[in-house]
Amino acid sequence: MSFRHTNELPLHDKTFRIELSSDDDTTVTLTLTGWSEAAPGAPLAAGTVTMPLADVPALRIALNRGLRALALAAGVAEPIPDRDLLRELYPGHGAPWVWQHEKDLVRRFHAGETIPRVAARFGRTPESVRAKLRELGHDPRRPEYCPPDGCLSWSRYASPALVGAADQERAGR
Repeated sequence: MSFRHTNELPLHDKTFRIELSSDDDTTVTLTLTGWSEAAPGAPLAAGTVTMPLADVPALRIALNRGLRALALAAGVAEPIPDRDLLRELYPGHGAPWVWQHEKDLVRRFHAGETIPRVAARFGRTPESVRAKLRELGHDPRRPEYCPPDGCLSWSRYASPALVGAADQERAGR
């Protein structure tokens, strides 16, 4: 079994990409790259590690401990897990969407920006961006599709076109 998982995490003016891949069930390759948006050609971080799949849990613990020790030595406060970590990574987490953000979200989505990049721009999780797109009548997997009555025209709860279509469907039975 082979797999490839990529996670791109924009933080302030820096972006970090972590890619895990495997061509078999015995080894996994971890690739880390990082760059600044001001100078995307100059890497901040780059490296590759290939290891047996069974050693991944031990590496996770070692990386956690090493990064925690480095953060303490540098005087960087460590966030409390869960809610505080979400708020640090996603400053807009839990905040209500405003009309201007919805409009910008749809514009960026149609311009072809990736969901993780759009989520980072708004300080939200990728899943919350997908949920908002669905709520606005868009399919996050199909940016070329627009709702029948136009972008951003759907109600928060139901489109008048859908409600009318459901009434017509019931009447036709």
